[in-house]
Amino acid sequence: MKSLRRELFLSIVIFVIAVVIGIGILSIVQLYMSGLNAAHDFIKNANAAAAEMIKGYFRKFYVTIEFLSNIAEVRYAAYLGEEERSKVLQLYKLIQQADKDVNYLYSGYENGFLLINDYEPGEGFNPTVRPWYIAAVESKPNATGGIPYREFKTKELLFSVSKVLLDEQGNVTGVIAIETSIEGLLRAVSKSYERYKTAYTYVLRDD
Repeated sequence: MKSLRRELFLSIVIFVIAVVIGIGILSIVQLYMSGLNAAHDFIKNANAAAAEMIKGYFRKFYVTIEFLSNIAEVRYAAYLGEEERSKVLQLYKLIQQADKDVNYLYSGYENGFLLINDYEPGEGFNPTVRPWYIAAVESKPNATGGIPYREFKTKELLFSVSKVLLDEQGNVTGVIAIETSIEGLLRAVSKSYERYKTAYTYVLRDD
């Protein structure tokens, strides 16, 4: 009888220990999965926030080239006189002075002419074969999505937003482009994170 009670007691003790261990393991697994899901959600939200910051950074460039591409002097600059070209260059300079994120603002044309302030293209430079020009022609009539490429002379990494210039018949006369550096982009994103480092973004549905 004592032996039976001892075996029963041991069985109960082992069962209780097994249950406690099982519950503990399940709790740990559940806690781990909860933390993992929370980490994934945080990373996803952080990436989405960064993507929105980058979109916002480039949005002003799209507005600028959309405005400039509708100016007749910009569309036909390669075929105009020095006075008209000087007016366009002055406009480009004013925009660059107003926005320090603009590294270069220029327009290249089908005849190989380049209209730009304070820059001498290297020997053999042809705007029509540059990545920003080709991308704009392929995206016609829409602007390109901020393509990265190496600058012709300095080889620095830049992001270019470009758009075709069209005549009254819809033919391409050239391409206008705005360039910003990767340092400028990273600086803008870093400032945004610093400003809103304790903020979170949520999506709310109607219900």
